Amino acid sequence: MKIFLVHRLMLVSVVLCLAIFTAPDVRADQGEAMDAIESFDKAMLTIFRRGQDALTSQTRPVMVIAKDVTVLSEKGQVSFPRGAPDYLIFKSTSHVLLGIIGAVTPWPEENAGDARWKEDFAAISQEIDTLLAAIDGLDLSKEEIARQKRMLADARTFTQQAVTRGTLTRQDVADAINNMRPIWAANMREAARAELATLHKAVSDARNAVSKEDWDEMYVVHHGGSNVTGINVVELYLERVMPQKVAAGQVVFAENAHGNKAMADFVGYERMQRLVGAWAFGDPGRMEVDLLGYEAGSILDEMIPSPPPSD
Repeated sequence: MKIFLVHRLMLVSVVLCLAIFTAPDVRADQGEAMDAIESFDKAMLTIFRRGQDALTSQTRPVMVIAKDVTVLSEKGQVSFPRGAPDYLIFKSTSHVLLGIIGAVTPWPEENAGDARWKEDFAAISQEIDTLLAAIDGLDLSKEEIARQKRMLADARTFTQQAVTRGTLTRQDVADAINNMRPIWAANMREAARAELATLHKAVSDARNAVSKEDWDEMYVVHHGGSNVTGINVVELYLERVMPQKVAAGQVVFAENAHGNKAMADFVGYERMQRLVGAWAFGDPGRMEVDLLGYEAGSILDEMIPSPPPSD
């Protein structure tokens, strides 16, 4: 009996070894399958994008709000200028604040004799002198020019004294910014007023230049920085003057598109995403959420349990 068991165990061992060495390598075979997966994916996306391109080409007319207001239609494009010199003046002079913040970011190490902020502060002071020499030529009221001079003079005094002193504290920077805040805040208000006035005229002119039928079908697209996707001047304006289009999804924010054609084409992309959401999920807005977003929460709960509260 013992001999039989020993022989049986040896036989099982041999069979297992043969199975191990003769079984097909699934991982090795997967390379060919993954090539097929990649080829399939490219084919599906090619067809998808062809449909998107066809939809984009049909998305006309489109009103593009960028540097100017431009209407793109099958007949070509017509632009309506929205230049606002006052907007550029008030916004640009207030950018002295950005120069100061940029000069101290990242915050310089203590006792750094060759700290970059000293060189940048000297450059800021020099640029202020150049601007002050020409600022009386601006088409602003005496009070507005005096306000710009006062803000710039404060910035020059701060930067020059810091360079002469050779030291800088966070409180020094905070005090300088707080001193300038009333003026650059007033500048932002005037810049917004100038931008809205010229924007309203350009949009009104563009709207009056198209038929009612074209206006009803028209999509409106604008853009801006990713940090102001929620609220910006143009968005607030459009919500006020064309709430029906906003509600109907005919107003589109093109965050990463630049140039009239790219922005107009972005509308086709946005419409295609809405169609995917509607067909696949019954919700046109579904693709505004990461396709895996809803599922990810529960998976993360399983993968990374939350620690107990500290209190």
